[in-house]
Amino acid sequence: MKQLRMELLRDHAAIELLSKRLSRLTEAGASAAELAHALKQLVDTVAAHLAIEEAALYSEAMQSLPGFTPEAIARATNEFEKLKTNWTSYCDLWTAEDIASNKPGFIAATKAILQRLGDRVRLETDLLVMAGALDNSRHA
Repeated sequence: MKQLRMELLRDHAAIELLSKRLSRLTEAGASAAELAHALKQLVDTVAAHLAIEEAALYSEAMQSLPGFTPEAIARATNEFEKLKTNWTSYCDLWTAEDIASNKPGFIAATKAILQRLGDRVRLETDLLVMAGALDNSRHA
């Protein structure tokens, strides 16, 4: 479990870094090709992360921490599933050609999805850190 937590935390750091890079490129007026390349790197990293991520891991982490009600856990789980669906739609919509033909639309959509993705990564990171601290205190 500890190794999985560490791997997920590394993924989160990479996702945050790649998200910031894509965001900076949108603000700097990068070419459609540069934006598409940065998006592909982020998409590949998120896909690899989702392949190893266990949704149950976060539910277990929330259940083990004080202050998380079953309703809050269900709400967080639903929001995560909605974000995954929206992320998939976003990725399908924005090919290199689509970015080139509608750069302003891409920039607006990217700002919106990166905000939500960042919020989710920060929540997951906090849960992983708190769950790790709890595990360590139980084994001390």
